[in-house]
Amino acid sequence: METAVWQEYNQEVSVIGIINTSNQNQINSFVAENSITFPILFDSGSPGGVQGGDVYDMYYLPNDGSPYPRDFIIDQNGIIQYANNEIDTAWMLSIIEDLLYSDDLLMGDINFDQSIDILDIVLCVNIVLGSSIPSQDQISVADLNDDNFINVLDIILLVNIILADGF
Repeated sequence: METAVWQEYNQEVSVIGIINTSNQNQINSFVAENSITFPILFDSGSPGGVQGGDVYDMYYLPNDGSPYPRDFIIDQNGIIQYANNEIDTAWMLSIIEDLLYSDDLLMGDINFDQSIDILDIVLCVNIVLGSSIPSQDQISVADLNDDNFINVLDIILLVNIILADGF
């Protein structure tokens, strides 16, 4: 979390650790042992030990196998986009990338060259045929009819965009 998320994205995302003890010596030891530089806050309402507090109770994940740690990614609108009790850095980074950069995407621009043209059609056909595995961003811009599938309908819409707009 420290290096993959906080140090990599500290100008673009906020990382906050929440701990269930108010014992400052324990907090300091935990921070030092793990070389943490992001803020660590006390979970108010926690009696300490393994019991959670107010934040723990708000974000409790029933039947998830482990009470700690919990990792959440909350988007700009306050909606939880990721919740897990086991760190999955690759998944977290994928979600962060999508949240940070998805607004810059041009629908139909599957190769991200800021132009919708025959190259995007070829790439879309390859995705449909299964000869190219798309990234999450490519899936987002290739699904032109927003049906959660990349198929011949998206190819037709892509061709229509090119013909209609003269890209």
